[in-house]
Amino acid sequence: MPKSKNYIFYVDGMHCANCSGTIEQFLKKQFSDRLIHFHADVTTADPKKTTVILKVDEDTRTDKEIWLEIKENIEEVGFTCREHDYQPDKKSEAPLQAEHPIFLQKIFNKSKKIVSSHWFLGGLGCVSGLAVLIICLSTSGLSLAFMASLAVFSTLLTLVLGANSYYEAWIKLTKSKILTMDSLFALSTASILVFSIASLFVPWLPMMFEAGLLIYGFRHIGIAIENTIKEKIGTAKFQDRAPKVVRKKSATGVDEINLALINENDVIIVHAGEIIPLDGICENDSIIYNTIITGATLPFNFPPQAKVLAGMRLASNATPLAIRVTKTQKDSYLARLDSAIEASALEKAPIEIKTGKLLTYFIPAVIALAIASGIVIGLFYPAAIAIQCAVSVLVSACPCTLGLITPLAVKTGMHKAAENGVQFNSAKTLQLAEQMDTVVFDLNGTLTTGIPSVKRLYIFDESNLSELEFLSYCSALEKNAAHPIGQAIYSFANQYNEQIFEITELDESHHSGISGRIQDNDYVIGSMTLMREKRIFIPPRLQQPTLEAGDQIVYVARNNIVIGFMVMTDPLREDAACTIRALKDMGKKICLCTGADEETAQRYAQALGIEQVYAGCVPSSMEGKQSKTARILDLRKKGHKVAMIGDAGNDTPAIKLSDLGIAVESYGSDEVTREAAGIVIHTGTLLPVASAFAISKQTVSNINQNLTMSLLYNLSSILVSGGLLVALGVTINPVVGVSLMILQACMILMNVYRFKEQPLEHLEEATKQYHEASSPSESSHSKIHKLTPACQEDYSFDQSPPIHPKPRPNKSAYSFWDSCFGKENNDVELGPRQTNLSEPVYK
Repeated sequence: MPKSKNYIFYVDGMHCANCSGTIEQFLKKQFSDRLIHFHADVTTADPKKTTVILKVDEDTRTDKEIWLEIKENIEEVGFTCREHDYQPDKKSEAPLQAEHPIFLQKIFNKSKKIVSSHWFLGGLGCVSGLAVLIICLSTSGLSLAFMASLAVFSTLLTLVLGANSYYEAWIKLTKSKILTMDSLFALSTASILVFSIASLFVPWLPMMFEAGLLIYGFRHIGIAIENTIKEKIGTAKFQDRAPKVVRKKSATGVDEINLALINENDVIIVHAGEIIPLDGICENDSIIYNTIITGATLPFNFPPQAKVLAGMRLASNATPLAIRVTKTQKDSYLARLDSAIEASALEKAPIEIKTGKLLTYFIPAVIALAIASGIVIGLFYPAAIAIQCAVSVLVSACPCTLGLITPLAVKTGMHKAAENGVQFNSAKTLQLAEQMDTVVFDLNGTLTTGIPSVKRLYIFDESNLSELEFLSYCSALEKNAAHPIGQAIYSFANQYNEQIFEITELDESHHSGISGRIQDNDYVIGSMTLMREKRIFIPPRLQQPTLEAGDQIVYVARNNIVIGFMVMTDPLREDAACTIRALKDMGKKICLCTGADEETAQRYAQALGIEQVYAGCVPSSMEGKQSKTARILDLRKKGHKVAMIGDAGNDTPAIKLSDLGIAVESYGSDEVTREAAGIVIHTGTLLPVASAFAISKQTVSNINQNLTMSLLYNLSSILVSGGLLVALGVTINPVVGVSLMILQACMILMNVYRFKEQPLEHLEEATKQYHEASSPSESSHSKIHKLTPACQEDYSFDQSPPIHPKPRPNKSAYSFWDSCFGKENNDVELGPRQTNLSEPVYK
């Protein structure tokens, strides 16, 4: 990997993707292949955050020298680059002048802010324009001196209102050779002023002094409205949600201190209705909304020692919660969310790239059409109508809004996903997820909790082994197991292990079990698949016990004969069935692809309503068709768009080979799997998988709606403004054109706001079903979810899998075993001795 350096800074003057694209293209020319990436957040007000990633392998210059080169290049194309150390969050106040009292300085600053605001400038332009229009319409035969005065007033005020527009248009044209929306406004209003002044001496030319004032008046009001709607859309940092001052528990009581001063292991107090500011562990139980993690709208009961994350909120009727802090402010869940969203925005969505290319031709095409409209109309109608049509075409087009549609929708979608426990690694992935028609699930750790345990144990009398000997052999074989089932067997068996055996010829290569040699005997522990492959004899009288979803049998064989087996349980995640149902409602085909044996896989599939099952699949394609990668390739060859969902390292090949990989954090998950996936579910629950597809569909739908609306508007406005209805005696005044342009921009922004507030149907359905299932007599305050082990996982972005807990030694273990393996077990159908181990061992 080439050595690279990130430069993050702020730039003034960018309005849309067209502007940012100009800077990107210029930097590519200057830095050639050294420019790895460029991204500017054009959805915010100036200054806009910009990220440049450069390859610096052979560059001997200092960071400051490289930064100065970047700054010079950006300013060369007509944009203003802030200093590298500029931070928008740091409020800097202008020094007060010594000769003025403080209150006068405050009044001056406030007045300056009001006068320079878009609302004030817009109002000034509209009022002045209407006044000029009324004077021109209500009076006639005015003297040349009065008309000259009116012309001077209108011209100067138009130039003042459009000063920034004229400046930006000129700088961009001369330095970067690009045309922007400012170019259209500058060209149109300059044409109006020229023809209006000329009309004082050439009577057949149109006099439209009021038009320039009204155009810029509406332009400023439009910008003010757009900024207000953008604030409503609200893509602020997640960290801003946390309170800046928290209550810290001390020896003398509770102190209120700044959030940034809280350290790990400090204890903070959060009251009812407040946002939890930092990650930590509950010191007492409380009722908490984890909406920011899962999107769920119902509260959960969090017991002591449960893990909570920054951004969760205490219910209004909850008891105060003491939290022992595990992550400081800069490492909190909210901070990690912000970092993940910033990183995901670096790669553009394909539709955003296409829109950017469209914008490079859009403005020149509008100017060409305006000129063509003026010429064509001028051949058949008076010059005044031709000029009015040409100017109307220029001001009615709306390229900036067209360039904001995709970035704004993508950023809103990213934030919405993060609020529902989903992390897209790029805008490209956000767009891609909507196209998936087939979803393939791994089983253990994905649909299940991934934390298996021994549920029951059966030992054949013919084995001539005591229970402790049997478990000692199991403990020896699974001592260094990497698979969660092997670790669970070792954790259970080791607490009763009396002997330490030497293992020879240990074979861990098979995905379904392990084998080795102990005291001249060959032992094998594994699934039915492994038993069949090794041709191990299974007693014909063996009748399997009734198994539930989540149960599977692990056989133990000695010298090619089964001597007993264990019933392992890996329970389904609580929301697994709800997730599958939600995906089916979205029209997705659901498949189960697992290394488990056919019978176990079918039992899980039946419980979840999954019809297509691929069992006994190994991770790698090197072992033929019975592999996860082969199944993925087969589905893709049939024309399916496949999303693979897994958790552990053995799912990584299939995730990489699928059209879209989704990593679900679990006990067995690892960093490699998360890096290979396009989507990461960090919450320890499964329902956010459905949320990922739903949010992707909403985002793409919103982009398509707004693009269609914008393109239809621009096409219609250009045709109508260009004189399409002139034959019917209808012409569009430039002022009407700019007002319609503002209306279109507001409609598009409001549609983005609607998308932000749009609920996810599957979450609403889950909430509805919960309320319907609740007893009618049950009070609303008592409808609280129990916090399951799955909810207690650490939802951090960079977590390592926890060490599998070794059960605490049970002092009454031997007496318990005596009672379980006594003569009372003669009624067991299977013949072998049986025990139910779960309750006493794990109590």
